[in-house]
Amino acid sequence: MGSLDRDAMEHRTGPPLEREAGFGSRLLTAGLVIAVAGVAFWFLRGIRPLPKSASREGLLVVNINDATHEQLETVPGIGPSLGARIIAGRPYQSVDDLLKVAGIGPQTLERMRPFFKIDGKTARR
Repeated sequence: MGSLDRDAMEHRTGPPLEREAGFGSRLLTAGLVIAVAGVAFWFLRGIRPLPKSASREGLLVVNINDATHEQLETVPGIGPSLGARIIAGRPYQSVDDLLKVAGIGPQTLERMRPFFKIDGKTARR
């Protein structure tokens, strides 16, 4: 530090240099914004776009003996391969006969049961 700088500092009048007024509240606000954004990101990270068929999912009660592949895929839990296995196992005497299809166990069948029937036409729920 030069002698001119030292002299200027010794003879300065007025309050000492301080941080700008309100600095702490601005820092707190910035921290809160970052925290809220982080929490929002954490909650939204698991949201995935719906597949095209999801808008129709669960809207039909399908006749497992004559439903099309597309109609079977509206049942929650049935994708392309399971739908093909259901079609290959036709005809069915009861909804319980679906237990013979690979990939359908007792718990899966109970979740799907409200969407199946064996007589009549496939219809809206």
